Amino acid sequence: MSAISFTKVSVTFGERIVLSEASFSLPAGLKLGLTGENGSGKSTILRLIAGEFAPDDGLVTAPADGLTYVPQHATALKAPSALAAVLDGRPRLGELYHRLLATAPGGGEEDALAYADLVAQYAATGGYDCEAEARRSLYELGLPDEAMMRPPATLSGGERARVVLARALLSAPRLLLLDEPDSHLDLPGVNWLEDRLARFNGGLVLVSHDRDLLEATTDAVLEIEDGRVTLEHGALSAYLKRKEQRLAQQAVAYQQQQRKVEQLERDIRRLKDSAAGFESKSQNDHWRRIGKKVAQTAKARQHRLQRELAGVNQVERPRARRRIALSGDGPERTAGHVLVARGVSKGFGGRELFGGLDLELKRGQRLAVTGPNGSGKTTLLEVLIGRQATGAGEIWRSPGAEVYYCDQLNAGLDPAQSAYDVLAGASDLSPNQVYYTLAQLNLKNRNALKPVDTLSGGERTRLVLAVMLNARADLLVLDEPTNHLDLPSIEVLEQALIRFGGAVLVVSHDRRFIRRVATEVRELG
Repeated sequence: MSAISFTKVSVTFGERIVLSEASFSLPAGLKLGLTGENGSGKSTILRLIAGEFAPDDGLVTAPADGLTYVPQHATALKAPSALAAVLDGRPRLGELYHRLLATAPGGGEEDALAYADLVAQYAATGGYDCEAEARRSLYELGLPDEAMMRPPATLSGGERARVVLARALLSAPRLLLLDEPDSHLDLPGVNWLEDRLARFNGGLVLVSHDRDLLEATTDAVLEIEDGRVTLEHGALSAYLKRKEQRLAQQAVAYQQQQRKVEQLERDIRRLKDSAAGFESKSQNDHWRRIGKKVAQTAKARQHRLQRELAGVNQVERPRARRRIALSGDGPERTAGHVLVARGVSKGFGGRELFGGLDLELKRGQRLAVTGPNGSGKTTLLEVLIGRQATGAGEIWRSPGAEVYYCDQLNAGLDPAQSAYDVLAGASDLSPNQVYYTLAQLNLKNRNALKPVDTLSGGERTRLVLAVMLNARADLLVLDEPTNHLDLPSIEVLEQALIRFGGAVLVVSHDRRFIRRVATEVRELG
């Protein structure tokens, strides 16, 4: 019996077809990785499984209970503290915890007995073990003890998202649906999540752009492309290799069939011309009969062509992978050192984030900065490029070096400008080159003239990257640039940065991205 099944499920949003007669089934306990380009329908599938809405057509079957869904954006949490919100993942336990908080241990004998009974129930339910686990989880996810005891409403969006994730894992559901749970996590947090999901005993449907996380925690892949779904068992890397081989074979078969079709079409035209010639130029019955036979042969070839292009015989053209194209190429850049820091320190409110830091960046070097949340990674970037003052130390930047900074929010873009105006104004590209580059970002025709504030997060990120890699910068400073990129786009960014001739300073929690791009890693905290 399948835990989840989709039968000819179709979903459209406006004029956009998200799913087209999608059918698949997942057995209970399967750990599935959902992949596909941004906007392909990954979140839609999770919401359908969770029962948030019904498809336009088709049937979705999923468990009615024992299911926990964690969307990309944290929902409101009603609890006196973050720790209490996590314990609410087990309703009975959460109820007892709330009652303990509201009950004073002092008072008369009756009150003392009532409190002792609550403590006994809490202990018998595994309360103290679960509370310790909840504290460990929140700590590993980057919440200090002080934040654990604060009301969730006082936490940042990222902190609330981590509380929701910890609560979902503590609830130990039979089926767990996670939509980009790593987007608010630092490297230690991602490592913790990977370990927890690998040990998780229930079924899992995971959306993530972290290829290492998908590889380590899932045993099947469901890819969504142009409304269609492909389900295969095995690791993500093996699936991608099989897909590459399958597309190569399909391309060969398609070309062979196209040559066959072209030959049949030439034969049909020749036979029809011959038959028409016999019919028009001769009154002799003998030649007219020959012409009729030639026409019948042409008709038979026509039927053969129709069979070749219909049903199981037809070989579809391999679907081109829509990938952004970021060249990263440019003229000769500043040679030698681009940036040098000596003894740099920075702190806030008496707390030092980093101190006595030395680093050098030369043309061709790519330095990745890692560390837990709150360790000062973003602050370091802004100190190094002069956006924030140093607490101590000296920073030298080459006077002739151009610096391009891409922060987590992709600031610096004029929201009222069109994508075309942004790229044209920041680069030396010709109008045709601007339109071509935007088309590679899937911003074609009228979409190129859309205001920046109407673009999706992924489109905005790709536009920033296009500007960045065409701005002729000597130093690229990137704060978690892969956050809004899908897997194909991350691969293109990696290739562009490896080819980039200047220096790169990047903060990222994507382990594979760091391994492929960085020539040096510096850890804070």
